[in-house]
Amino acid sequence: MALIDGIKKFVFKLKPNIFIQAPARINLINPLDAVEGDFWMPSVAINGIEDPLSVFVYIKEIHDKSVVKFYDIKTERNKANITLKTQEELVKNRLFLEEVINDDLKIIYASIYRLSIFNSYFWNKFREKNIEIGIITTIPRQSGLGGSASIIIGLLYGLAEFFHIYNNFSHLKPGEFPINKDVIAEIATKVEDKDLRVTAGYSDRYVISRGGLCFCSYIGKLHHMEFSKEPLAVYDRINDTYNITNLPIIVCYSGIIHESGSIHGKLRESYLMKEPKILRDYEKLSEIAWKSRFAIMKKDWRLLGKYFKENTELMNKVMKNAGFKNGIGLGNNLLINLIQDHPEVYAVKLTGAGGGGSVFALANPNKLDDVLMDWKNKLSNLIYEQEKFASLPLDIIKGLRNAKFYKIRIDPYGVKKL
Repeated sequence: MALIDGIKKFVFKLKPNIFIQAPARINLINPLDAVEGDFWMPSVAINGIEDPLSVFVYIKEIHDKSVVKFYDIKTERNKANITLKTQEELVKNRLFLEEVINDDLKIIYASIYRLSIFNSYFWNKFREKNIEIGIITTIPRQSGLGGSASIIIGLLYGLAEFFHIYNNFSHLKPGEFPINKDVIAEIATKVEDKDLRVTAGYSDRYVISRGGLCFCSYIGKLHHMEFSKEPLAVYDRINDTYNITNLPIIVCYSGIIHESGSIHGKLRESYLMKEPKILRDYEKLSEIAWKSRFAIMKKDWRLLGKYFKENTELMNKVMKNAGFKNGIGLGNNLLINLIQDHPEVYAVKLTGAGGGGSVFALANPNKLDDVLMDWKNKLSNLIYEQEKFASLPLDIIKGLRNAKFYKIRIDPYGVKKL
């Protein structure tokens, strides 16, 4: 049984009213989302072929007090072993929602709070009805694959569907807007910006919400203003337009946990202060971003690989100029160097903020299994070369021992009901 089938079987036994899946994502050119107000950016919503690389949210009506449940999931031979990790009562007090500081619960309460101030009908119904919210994720934490954004978007979409406010115009008060996937992406950004205090761009939220392979424009959104006081992002899905059903990509989660907000925060500060070196390199990144579209259109993976390599060189420069002495990170550069000279690999690059997280290899579509096996073997050999491996910092050693590899496919739907 595939892992996703095991998750579905577990959740459907609980008889939920609503069951939601929100995908992961990778940035094809990055990290323009730290300063997205001036650029287009190519990104893609993804699922893993064996591991779904998704967040799953269920909501069901109950008679007792409202609760939120977080589940652990362990896999063995692609079978899911799902156990309850924590269970907490949901407090329905708006002042309390703003003040929660517990990491796991903050993301839940902040999402509920932002939806409540956006839609007064939701808040009234939420207070009246007792519900159980369950969260299961197979996206590694702080992996650079959009895991926290997927939780927020999965929950927002699930609540909107459960309380019948998704694309519903009948209960809107003056000044309120209907809930749809664009609005969910915007609310999710405010959750991270304002409530979680994470420097976040719009890219992850729009891609996870809308799905597919896209180019997204953030013109006019540099300062993250109140909803409707700036343009919505322009989301141009190109997978159907160019008949692209998949990308020849293998993702490697380094196992090294990173704080993307702190990294984006420094980059954003440098950009807003108009530091000349940073601005010059971002201009080059923006040119690579729009040029990459033509390579994707032609399915010219070698040419796309050329742009990815330029992206990696530029991001190492940008991050060093922003104060990160190891550029995109020792672990990331190590993983890139392990496989970038493979004859069937066109490029290896970072996704996410850097400092840890994940990288991915763009390779010959007919040789993905060979590249995957070789990459795994080279990392295993490195780990067993004690002298070389022991010279790395302890957090990198610990992380790389837990590295994971994924073959992926394009998720065409974004967040959706199952």
